[in-house]
Amino acid sequence: MNILISFAIVFIIIFLYIIIIKKISNKLYKLITRDIFKIQIILVPITILYSIIFAYFLKINFVEMGIQIGDYKKGLTFVSIFGLPIFILTYIFAKLTKKSELNDLKYLTINSKWQMIYIWIFVGLTEETFFRGLIQTYLSKSIEGSFMKISYSVIITSVIFSLFHILNVKNKNETLKAFLQLFPTRFLISLILGYTFQISKSLIYPIIIHNLIDVITFSTIKKTINN
Repeated sequence: MNILISFAIVFIIIFLYIIIIKKISNKLYKLITRDIFKIQIILVPITILYSIIFAYFLKINFVEMGIQIGDYKKGLTFVSIFGLPIFILTYIFAKLTKKSELNDLKYLTINSKWQMIYIWIFVGLTEETFFRGLIQTYLSKSIEGSFMKISYSVIITSVIFSLFHILNVKNKNETLKAFLQLFPTRFLISLILGYTFQISKSLIYPIIIHNLIDVITFSTIKKTINN
């Protein structure tokens, strides 16, 4: 019963978040800018505040959310040992992406100065605070156990994280085909991000990995487009 209640609460958190962000995004699109990456930057403090408010009501403190240095030795070790292979694989994947396939991922082809600012600084901060700091932490309090040392909360959050990107399809920034093809990759990356948070107890290290993966992907694909 407690697990079902936890899932219901997570569903409510995500559902309300989608509604709120959608309404604010539409207002920003009409009144301020049509640049989706500039809009994403404006939404960053709103997402973080939303996460903190729900964390407060769910009795999750800042330390539990990972707003601390944490175990920097484990964090940096994980970034080095596991992060480097991921960065290399990400680069290879992006390098092998054909121009014809970019039509399935429209957000990669957008030419905006705000794009790299968002990716270099804010994407990891926003998504990791919400998914790892709030969702994963809350689930870890109500769902015990692990599989191969990876907690069930990490695995469940990774499924949620991967499914959340279906919004890219809804917003026509990604085709359904691309979403399905990228699902396993997103799930795997999310597992690594979640486990990094699990062992380091800090958002710093998954944020570093997350940002670098997206920077490598976008930068490499931009070169493909320009060439």
